[in-house]
Amino acid sequence: MPPYGVELGWARRWHRGRGVRKAIDAQMIEARMRDLAQNAIMQTISLFKGGTFALAAVLLLEIATQPDGRLLRLMLWAASFCMALTSYNAWLNASVLDFRESVGGVVLIVIQMMCELMLFVTLTPRFSDQAWRGWVLLYGIFLVVTASRMLFVRSNVNVPIDPGVKPMLDTVVEGHRQAAWRLLAASVLAFVFAVPILSLPKGSPLPLWLSIGFAPFAIFLSLWGLLSMHHQRLLMERMLEDALEQSA
Repeated sequence: MPPYGVELGWARRWHRGRGVRKAIDAQMIEARMRDLAQNAIMQTISLFKGGTFALAAVLLLEIATQPDGRLLRLMLWAASFCMALTSYNAWLNASVLDFRESVGGVVLIVIQMMCELMLFVTLTPRFSDQAWRGWVLLYGIFLVVTASRMLFVRSNVNVPIDPGVKPMLDTVVEGHRQAAWRLLAASVLAFVFAVPILSLPKGSPLPLWLSIGFAPFAIFLSLWGLLSMHHQRLLMERMLEDALEQSA
């Protein structure tokens, strides 16, 4: 039996002789760059959304078995879950049209996902710690980050766009701008509620009832967002069919 080094050297020579590998060229790098936006967004969302929904399931079981603050925690859990569903559907729609994403856009996505996780973390079963007081503030921060990305972060920069699909992209972008201003308005309301919730003493019952009262508004806003995502997807399908008919 030959020594290990001799055998390894023979294996390397045999592997090199199997064929000439294609050198890294501009086309290969361009293909990687073209798919970078999709890969970055989907990997980030898959990483955070999996943890978010798993944490939501665990917390729901804990809320069902722990009677302390059950009404408050259940209302805030429902608002957090509806928001996570809306955010997930929004990213599904965005993945169809985003072909180039900036570094700033990816950073804001990570911040959004972290806010979603922290919203569920505030609903810890240690109700006496009153971590839930930070829920409305985190919700407002999430809305500001989401609106900022819609307003200030441009996707598909320097990407050639066919004139047949440009109306669809412009319509989606305009819809994002309108939604962003609504989110900013909702964030102002959230910060107004957060001030007394965070500043009132621990023994005051008002923060609890303010948080319970804010939860239905957050649920309504998320359900409205889900409905908007559905209409946006139908609009995209219809405009895409028109573009295909014109190009045929």
